[in-house]
Amino acid sequence: IYTLSLHDALPISSWLAACKGSGGPGAAGTASPTGMPPPAVGSMVPQVTELTVDAVQSARGGEGWQTALTSERMGSAKLDILPTRAGPLVSLLPYYYSENDSDAALVALDPADGSLAWARLISLPDGAAPWWANYEGDVEDEVRKIAGRSDVVVSPDGRYASVIVRAYVSLTPDEHVSAVAVLDRASGRAVRAEEIRGLVLRQAMTDDALVIQTSSLLHPGSETVIAGPDGPGAGDVVDTTSTLTAFPLADPQAPPTTGSTPLWLLGATRDSLLLGASRIDSACYAGDCLGYRVALATASGQTTGRIDGVYAVHPDGLLERFTGGEADDAALTAMARDAPASTANRDEESSWNRVWAGLGRELLDPASGATADITGLTLSHDPTAGGWITICRRPAWSKGDKGPTYAPEMVGWMDAPGPVSTEPIMMLSHGGPQKDSSTFTVSLTRTALANLQLEIGRASCRERV
Repeated sequence: IYTLSLHDALPISSWLAACKGSGGPGAAGTASPTGMPPPAVGSMVPQVTELTVDAVQSARGGEGWQTALTSERMGSAKLDILPTRAGPLVSLLPYYYSENDSDAALVALDPADGSLAWARLISLPDGAAPWWANYEGDVEDEVRKIAGRSDVVVSPDGRYASVIVRAYVSLTPDEHVSAVAVLDRASGRAVRAEEIRGLVLRQAMTDDALVIQTSSLLHPGSETVIAGPDGPGAGDVVDTTSTLTAFPLADPQAPPTTGSTPLWLLGATRDSLLLGASRIDSACYAGDCLGYRVALATASGQTTGRIDGVYAVHPDGLLERFTGGEADDAALTAMARDAPASTANRDEESSWNRVWAGLGRELLDPASGATADITGLTLSHDPTAGGWITICRRPAWSKGDKGPTYAPEMVGWMDAPGPVSTEPIMMLSHGGPQKDSSTFTVSLTRTALANLQLEIGRASCRERV
């Protein structure tokens, strides 16, 4: 859903209104699906156990390493790499709608040589199997999108990782049951293991808390705005069904606290949540995204600040935003009226792309206030052994045999908002597993600027609902 204003958070769309009616999947009062009532409260606290993984290392003469990992978990899992300050973390997650496999796995590697530090399996208690309602059509697709978001997150300081597995997925969102485990990155020790009731929209971590957003609808809430810290109604929460549950990490025995918000949980910095009136993707490769207002908030949803014009939220909490204020707002609004963003790139570089690329933009660290001018560039993020870096490219479109092709010019990379470097960098990547194989590789490789790959396959801004 596009919001045309860079400065005013518009109401949450009513695109799911049909789901709120009697018997619809958004109706909080709908009866349980026939044949399988929700599990008893407290019965789905996850188990964390050691996972057997065979690790074979290959040195690369001081230019990195490669580790081959083999486990029976590998062949049927969705694989990703999460960089942390303590080293690489490999996540192996069940594919959505997997009735026979709900387990997740985390594998930690030593950043120095790729050796196995620990491996853990996160599973439902006593071998319980997940249960999935028989969703159909668009509703099923939307629930899948929601359930697949941020199943694994790490804290900004790299000390903790949180994994969510699904236990009971119902036609009634507030009957959903999930299990979440927080692990210590250094040791693999389980810090917290919790059962979550309600449809999980997203999870995020500050340095001292895991925050999970749940809702009785397929979205956070209804009409409101983000009030500034000094404006009228600052911190007010109006007419919402979304709950924020914060689990303290310093004291694992401390009870969780709750708050509420009508806004989407987008991510977190070291000490603040990032909330928005629309979901915002992690990158805008095609140059067709619009800006939104983002709120800085406490774990309970209390607004403490706001940032206008945000069009991308990176996994490490960095924000891409427009800096031109009302002038940018007017330019994008006029362009959207005459040539909607959905038509961008259909005939080489469109007028929309040219206007978008020419607007003043910056990369912002909301925690420190550091900025970098990114006017004329598009950004992506890629993993290194110790964290994310930002890849900077100058967008360009060319017409090939099959239509317009995005062919950006490489500019450089940043590990924080600041000067752009063109030096080679040690990059993480993974390969496999191949068909009928349970082995995949994780590599740390010295990579020249020209060889950095743009992951076009990630969701683009145009794929928003």
